[in-house]
Amino acid sequence: MLDRSGVRCVHYLDESVAMKKTLSVIDAVALIVGIVVGVGIFKTPSLVAAYSSNTTIFLLTWVLGGAISFIGALCYAELATAYPHPGGEYHYLARAFGSNVGFLFAWARMTVIQTGSIAMLSFVGVANASS
Repeated sequence: MLDRSGVRCVHYLDESVAMKKTLSVIDAVALIVGIVVGVGIFKTPSLVAAYSSNTTIFLLTWVLGGAISFIGALCYAELATAYPHPGGEYHYLARAFGSNVGFLFAWARMTVIQTGSIAMLSFVGVANASS
């Protein structure tokens, strides 16, 4: 096909040429986790190594952190099984400590926790891309 100026153009809205949507929810979650873990791998080990006195302490720190993370994941799994509700952490805190604590957590998450995480990911990503 030709456009008004006589230049050949291709219309990609044609069904025979259109790309298929193949990204599932699992694919999207894996992509996001990969980005967060990948960026964290660039910055965190050097910080932990800098403050560790030797290699054994460095490795034990990672093992201890992994064990604590695993225990936290098991706690969330238990809460999600006992109280299946789409509110997540907000729902658990509001149920345990009242709606005021849940409200404060929601605001802290929106204004500090999520934005700080995004800022750190951006900082590490730009620092590693520029070096």
